Amino acid sequence: MSFRSNSDGLRPTPSELIRPMLAEGALRLADGQRIAVLPGAFFPQLSVGLDQPSGDHVRHAVYKLGYEWALQDMVRLSRQLAAEFGAGANLDLWQMDVKFVLDRWWAPLNAAGWGAWTLDLSSRTRRFAFVELHHSLVAAHSPGATQPSCHLYAGLFAGALSFFDRIESHSVEFQCASLGAPSCRFVVGPGPQVDEVESWRQQKVAPDEIRRRLT
Repeated sequence: MSFRSNSDGLRPTPSELIRPMLAEGALRLADGQRIAVLPGAFFPQLSVGLDQPSGDHVRHAVYKLGYEWALQDMVRLSRQLAAEFGAGANLDLWQMDVKFVLDRWWAPLNAAGWGAWTLDLSSRTRRFAFVELHHSLVAAHSPGATQPSCHLYAGLFAGALSFFDRIESHSVEFQCASLGAPSCRFVVGPGPQVDEVESWRQQKVAPDEIRRRLT
């Protein structure tokens, strides 16, 4: 986990979020989730590997890391929400509003400096979701990249939606701040259609046109 500056006074500081558990040699969040703190050099080194022409295996591995991370996060969130609402409420995560659940999932990541998202679920009837992300940690350390770099985030978004929908979704970044865009944009949805987005991007189809084709 990495943290941004608290200069705006709005985000919690690391000391407010992290609880060192010296007896077990671990770091945990306030809700008990175990975390790791990454050195600042991690993201610049990651961006070098992602941007290599032969880096497909790195990109795939980072995507899968994000995917599995999100699945574990959602399991934890499911238990947390059940505890909050109580067993007598007879309400589990899948009976709740999807945007409420996903915003609850992303809130700690936003607080920890992973970026602010806008989640668009207007195309849920077609099983598509769109994410616009500002302040991507990966993109911030990948200036001058030659292709989208936020594969970790794509995996996170795919994992979270896959857990909620109980069917595997894929995610592709079709606009990236590391390429000079004002934000990063992702689509999450059925594999065959979402995988085609990468082909469109490589053909230099504009992000807005990609969005139009999917909706």
